[in-house]
Amino acid sequence: MLIISSSFLISSAPIFAEEDPPPKLENPLKENFTSLPDFINFVLEKIVLPIGAVIAVFFIIFSGFLFVTAQGNEEKLAKAKTAFLWTAVGVLVLLGSIVISKGIAETICQIGNVPGLCE
Repeated sequence: MLIISSSFLISSAPIFAEEDPPPKLENPLKENFTSLPDFINFVLEKIVLPIGAVIAVFFIIFSGFLFVTAQGNEEKLAKAKTAFLWTAVGVLVLLGSIVISKGIAETICQIGNVPGLCE
């Protein structure tokens, strides 16, 4: 059995035909990024912020709905205030995300010259 299976492996040598080279992979984002911070800024500005803004608007409306439906009930008002507080915190983090990413990149550049980051 071993002889039969080994002869099959030997006889099945790969055949290389001359073909066109495989097509180049296209960048799905259609952008030319020269550094990692450029890519991160693109993702934040074009993907994260628009989606996060829609979610933030939804939660602000939801918090308002909680305030209206509380009808003076202290427990429900506390829940509505907490929901609004954390929505505001989320909006601040969302709006500060670009500043945070640029701050981290600048800190790394000041600590040491990292190729591709500090250009």
